[in-house]
Amino acid sequence: MSVDTPHNGSGDEQLRLAIRQEMGAQHSTVPGFLKLWSAPPFEQAVQLKEVIAIIRPQRWSATKLRVQRLRVQAFTQARVLGRGRERGLRYLPRKGAAPRTGVRYLPKRMISWIVEECQVELLVRAIIEVNQTGHLGDGKIFVLPVDGAVRIRTGDRQRDALRGQPSLEVEAEYAAR
Repeated sequence: MSVDTPHNGSGDEQLRLAIRQEMGAQHSTVPGFLKLWSAPPFEQAVQLKEVIAIIRPQRWSATKLRVQRLRVQAFTQARVLGRGRERGLRYLPRKGAAPRTGVRYLPKRMISWIVEECQVELLVRAIIEVNQTGHLGDGKIFVLPVDGAVRIRTGDRQRDALRGQPSLEVEAEYAAR
């Protein structure tokens, strides 16, 4: 028996002291039993969602400004061609053209945001407010689950990968460009 651990003649007491030294002081006591050790609380996993909006190209600027007011800054956008129920625009054929000639695909803008689950409803409402005209071709919004996110530069994961503040070096590098 070492000098720093008192001996009360009980094997349970020695076990308690050894566990306390190894695990720290987070525990609860049940009378007559060994001390029960509580596991350290773990961080609840952040649910990430991807919101994809396919909208009219002329509504892109207004959509971007409205979403930025929600403090959702990061997005990916692309010019795409597609069609929905309207099956593209039909127009009168020019002289000598084949009958029922028309545009098969319409230009659209596809934007993707990765946000926390609590932000999805606000984001969807903002997109609808700006883009809803009541006519065919207003677009679609898709909400998909995201299993994870990793920032390549730092290795940050989940929420940290989305919200991390850029370092002053990075800001200076962009400002110099």
